[in-house]
Amino acid sequence: MGRNLFTGVLRTVKTLLIMRHAKSDWSTAGADFDRPLNKRGRQAVPQVAHLLSGLEEKPRLILSSPAARARETAEGLAAALDCDLIFDPRLYLAPPQTLGAVLGEQDDRCDPLLVMGHNPGLEEWLALLGGGVCHLPTAGLAALALEAERWSEVRAGQGRLQWFFIPRLAETLGR
Repeated sequence: MGRNLFTGVLRTVKTLLIMRHAKSDWSTAGADFDRPLNKRGRQAVPQVAHLLSGLEEKPRLILSSPAARARETAEGLAAALDCDLIFDPRLYLAPPQTLGAVLGEQDDRCDPLLVMGHNPGLEEWLALLGGGVCHLPTAGLAALALEAERWSEVRAGQGRLQWFFIPRLAETLGR
């Protein structure tokens, strides 16, 4: 819970993690849905898993697009974090409205919750929730604090960006 500084009222805060799948391989022929991770993408997954495993409250659930690149990323994280994983076909190339609808169906005890998907929908959703307009690169991860007691109550403008992680930037900084 967090204290609203203007009213003094305690409000429940949910933590939503929004992540774009790791870097995919464009050299293979086939459908967009079936593109696997490339070498850099496979290297980014343990970096993100290491960051998430160090959090005081780790994700209890990962909701992921079933596309190969998102599936590989989500499976790697779920195994490292020992958390539940659900693949929902509605998350493949989903617009913000669909992302919000899927989130609203989730068990409120699953907090923090991580949603794994694709741009441009994730970037648009992040901006809509209150995380600001930002570029969400592959394997980019944003953490939002949301003033809501239930996932079904999450609305535009309720979020506050807590932190942002980009594995490639961490590599550049030598971490």
